[in-house]
Amino acid sequence: MLPYWNSDLDLEIASWFPFGVDYQPISINRLYSPQLRRIAASCLERESEFFFMSSPQTGCIGSLMRDNFYRVEPQRGLSLGFMMILGYSSRMERLISAGLRDSGELSAGVAFCSLWNKGMLMENLKVIVLVSEEIFFDEEKFLTNFEELLTPGRCKANLAFFAERFGYRRFCMAYETDDPLQLRISKLLYEMEFAETRQMVGPSPEVSFPPFLGVSWGA
Repeated sequence: MLPYWNSDLDLEIASWFPFGVDYQPISINRLYSPQLRRIAASCLERESEFFFMSSPQTGCIGSLMRDNFYRVEPQRGLSLGFMMILGYSSRMERLISAGLRDSGELSAGVAFCSLWNKGMLMENLKVIVLVSEEIFFDEEKFLTNFEELLTPGRCKANLAFFAERFGYRRFCMAYETDDPLQLRISKLLYEMEFAETRQMVGPSPEVSFPPFLGVSWGA
């Protein structure tokens, strides 16, 4: 199991981000590179999602920062270091925990990521965050190794195809038949997951998040 980061994340997203049905959850990453598209597809097949990546070489890109794909020069959010944010799933957690066990340059942990738009909280996600403080971190080598790590043993090989063909419902949307009170209770239980789990099984190890520039950390 991965440790928890001792801080959560806050990210500002574009106002036109598709919170309902996303018809380009994977192919949007092809605007940066075919390799990133393959990684995004493999993540989805493991019930995770490639959300965000930031480094001095690429700037800030990913499904959450898709407006940067249309810029000649991607927005530079971090001056030093490498970071990748993936949607949480137990299968992805096990994969990363085993695959990065002997990595000295990269650290991984679990956190919550809040998505904001002009001061309004849009969504709160449970994520896996990979970070490296190395100034000369070899991003190309990591992406190649990460793609190889994701390739064997794919769990849901048709999920990426159907997500692109019929749209991907990323976040919970209320319907007229839903009970608003029950939806709110479910959301509160989800947000209390860390605290309640620690009361039952004891505290999980925490690691300090590196002080990256250009990123806002929650309390």
